[in-house]
Amino acid sequence: MNDQEKWKLFLDGNKNALSEIFLNFHDDLFNYGMKLSPDNDLVKDSIQDLFLKLWKNKSNLDSVQVIKPYLLKSLRHHIQDSLELRKARKFVEYENDSIFEMVYSHEDFLINQQITEEIRQKVIKALNQLTPRQREAIYLRFFEDLDFIMIGHVMEMNVQSVRNVIYRGMQVMRDFMVLPAFFLMLGKSADLFSVQM
Repeated sequence: MNDQEKWKLFLDGNKNALSEIFLNFHDDLFNYGMKLSPDNDLVKDSIQDLFLKLWKNKSNLDSVQVIKPYLLKSLRHHIQDSLELRKARKFVEYENDSIFEMVYSHEDFLINQQITEEIRQKVIKALNQLTPRQREAIYLRFFEDLDFIMIGHVMEMNVQSVRNVIYRGMQVMRDFMVLPAFFLMLGKSADLFSVQM
């Protein structure tokens, strides 16, 4: 059963379809959520709230061609709303255009014997020096395997802006001379970058 059929069943009130959607995408949602906020409870609560709202509002929802980017975007909004509510309570001002501070760590990468600990640290350091938007777009592209259109949908950017953000992030990685190591740590070919841009 494809995404469209599964989503239609859910919209028609089939709880099993919603359960299947939840099970299929929970790990991706949790991993992405933890990149947006390191607060484990906030992420879990946001995922639960998201699925409760989906069920409650199913009669007002449109059909969906591909479920994953739709859910990632919805989760992003839930977490953003929660963080902004906290910000309002604490009267804290954010200095950049993104309230999300994605941070990369060892757990994000495959264990690869060809990469030394020193190189691994350099790659993670380079990734964490990117802008928040670059970090998020690169995460969605290379860790969630979303295409530029889907990333644009999730981040609410046009496709060309997504391409530019990812390209500039990759240029920074190239300047740090860690781009091949980044792809090796992902278990992907560095040629992938030139082909997909």
